[in-house]
Amino acid sequence: MPELKRQREERRGAEGPAPHQPRTAPRTPDRAPHRDMASSHCTSDSGLEIKTRSVEQTLIPLVTQITTLINHKEKPKKSQKTLRAIQRVGQAVSLAVGRFVTVGEAIASENEELKEEMYYACQEARRAGESIAQLTDVGSFDQPESDTRATVYTDKTGMIKAARLLLSSVTKVLVLADRVVVKQIISSRSKVLTTLEQLEKVSSFQEFVQIFSQFGNEMVEFAHLTGDRQNDLKDEKKKARMAAARAVLEKCTMMLLTASKTCLRHPDCESARINKGGVFHRMRLALDQVIEIVTDSRQNGENEIHPSSIYADINEFKMKIESVRDNLQGISKESLAAMLELILEHTEDFTDSAYTSHENRERIVELSRQARLELEQLVMVWTQAQCLKAKEATEDTELAIIKTRQCMSELRRELQNAAVQLAADLLKCYTEHVVLKALKVSGSEGNLEVVAEYTGKLSEQKEQLI
Repeated sequence: MPELKRQREERRGAEGPAPHQPRTAPRTPDRAPHRDMASSHCTSDSGLEIKTRSVEQTLIPLVTQITTLINHKEKPKKSQKTLRAIQRVGQAVSLAVGRFVTVGEAIASENEELKEEMYYACQEARRAGESIAQLTDVGSFDQPESDTRATVYTDKTGMIKAARLLLSSVTKVLVLADRVVVKQIISSRSKVLTTLEQLEKVSSFQEFVQIFSQFGNEMVEFAHLTGDRQNDLKDEKKKARMAAARAVLEKCTMMLLTASKTCLRHPDCESARINKGGVFHRMRLALDQVIEIVTDSRQNGENEIHPSSIYADINEFKMKIESVRDNLQGISKESLAAMLELILEHTEDFTDSAYTSHENRERIVELSRQARLELEQLVMVWTQAQCLKAKEATEDTELAIIKTRQCMSELRRELQNAAVQLAADLLKCYTEHVVLKALKVSGSEGNLEVVAEYTGKLSEQKEQLI
């Protein structure tokens, strides 16, 4: 029995504990801890951000092996099996890095703009891999005590540094390689745009057919590249935006054929020209959106401005009110009043809307009036506390803070109810496709006045949802 117990201990020492798991926990195939490490490493250590699942999945096996090396059991007496296991893992990491670097250098030689960065990252990865191989070359039981070589046992800090350098450099190589994919998408989009411009200028149906055939092939290539990229993206919002842009391109490609044929057959028809121009414009916007997603930048070089929401403004106002409790002297009353006025100005979007119910409107107006009164009361007791040079909020101040926050919470809830009701009505309308069906019927009948009317209604619904 003692011999069996000793063998079990040696086997555990060779395997090492599961990363980020207590040793008493059962071993499971869950790889989530390594995935988290692979994702978080880049943002914290090297300043690189992993945006795709393929890069993340490539890093996971490397993270697993390195974690095993770093988290090995430090026992004064090591078995031959333990030493060999550590040495095998170190050699496997070194060999894998060598093969990986070879591929990276091949990519660098084919892409001049990435060459310098890629070669440098590959050199760092190779150096780190060699360091790990040396540190895990722990020899055997016969190693003399006088041997002062640095190993994973004697130089844990060196091992951690080598591991961090390896992960950082490998991640950089992967991110640089990912730029090649982005470059392919940009190049494909440029081809599509060039052919799109040619299609827009054609004057004969025969010429249109020839160019449209080329355009179709280019769109198929672009669809494959963007489809793969969409599936690879980690950010769900970007993935949804990519899917929306690709759907627009797919629909517009079919519409482009019809719109162009109509325009060629009726060159003097103004509505045909407008329709054709609209299709081409939508395609260009969708192509631009794809590039914005894959490059994380807008086409005009400007940063996207996200409008502040009334929900966020109310939350910020409540936090400011809460901070009065601990800082009677350091907060400006004027700034609080200005914040409230801005919020109440935004509520007018609800009260002035013809789609807000009468009950919601009356309740919002009443709560807005009450919010002003509560803030005035808070300012009054707050000023009194300042005159008394109170270091902490008085009982009256505490009560005023609670009532002001409660009033703002009720206002926020009422605004939410109004927004949800409006969205539900609009979505119900969209589900039944009332306006869209009417627009389609009026368009097929050639009734331009009715088309304009329903187009306006559709635009109104879009603005309300936005």
